[in-house]
Amino acid sequence: MKKYLSAVCLLGLLVNSCDVLHEKELIEKRKAVTVVETRKSNAEPVADKATLFTKTYKFKTGQSYIRHAECNYYGPQASLLGEMNKHNVRRGFNIENYTKYSKASFFQTDVYEIPADMKSKAIEQFRPLIDSVFQQAGHYSAFHAEILIMGYTDESPIPFNSAVYNQLLSMTKQQYFNYNDYYNALSFYRAKEVSDIISALVSAKKSGFTQFEKFTFDIITEGRGIEYPDAKRSYALQDDKRKITKVYWKVIKL
Repeated sequence: MKKYLSAVCLLGLLVNSCDVLHEKELIEKRKAVTVVETRKSNAEPVADKATLFTKTYKFKTGQSYIRHAECNYYGPQASLLGEMNKHNVRRGFNIENYTKYSKASFFQTDVYEIPADMKSKAIEQFRPLIDSVFQQAGHYSAFHAEILIMGYTDESPIPFNSAVYNQLLSMTKQQYFNYNDYYNALSFYRAKEVSDIISALVSAKKSGFTQFEKFTFDIITEGRGIEYPDAKRSYALQDDKRKITKVYWKVIKL
């Protein structure tokens, strides 16, 4: 009988011990879950974190001009889609609604690239433009900015089978150019040379983006072919003043 009672007592102790251990495990698990939940509740919601997002487009307009758009957004992730969809980069532009930048880039006949030894000078030429944009934007907590870069060319004879002709064919993924296609491509890539510089200058301002709540910044590049750079002026068919890239800009409060 004593042996039986001892065995029952021992079994009871073991069961109690297991219950105590099991209860301790449950308590520790609850503590761990509580800590994780507390950390989650204290963490900043992902949607509220500031993000920098860039999307690019390239297409032909209704006039067969080549257009490239670099659309930048900075601000809360929750506002990204709404803000990016507010401005239609496929629309027409009235340059009367923009400020004309005082400096322009001129190119030699059938040349679209800025020479390597002139790149640093070109960068300094457009740095004040970006400074002006952000200086004006600094008056607002949220803004939308646009920079338009328009490339032009004159009607110099098309250099069929030349190096530049074949390069432009390759870059536009075409087998041949008709009359206006060549001029449109040449003028576009002149503008693209300038827009690449401007895009890099905007990126260099990245450390200062945190002063703004949010903004959108579109850089629109278009080749206008043999269209006159200034509709109010007269030009010759072959005219150095037509081998040019012009820049316009504006900043509006969101």
